[in-house]
Amino acid sequence: MYDPRQLEPMHRDNDGELVGYLGREHRAGAPVWIARALFGGELLAFGGREPAARFLCERGLPLLAEKWWYRADDRSDARLTFLVEARLGAVTVRFGHDPDPANVAVLRGAALARLSLHQA
Repeated sequence: MYDPRQLEPMHRDNDGELVGYLGREHRAGAPVWIARALFGGELLAFGGREPAARFLCERGLPLLAEKWWYRADDRSDARLTFLVEARLGAVTVRFGHDPDPANVAVLRGAALARLSLHQA
């Protein structure tokens, strides 16, 4: 899990729009920069700050409109998921294509780590 106090907000230069967050971690003995979505979920790891920042400015917001997968636990099947609203530490999602309010949930905490981009 990430520490939200150590995340750097990233804003687009042209309009100041918040596009995500950068975090710095050590993995396999090396420092890496993590591009994180508006809700804090990991998007991609980079070897340097500049490529991570550029990725967020170009792809951070468009990725929120993509299809995502959610697994309630390690034994459950992945559910097709669409993001409805995102803010640091929480995301409102809709499971599947059915707009029924019963298919909408707010994910927080450990549930955010079980949300991942759909790989085509």
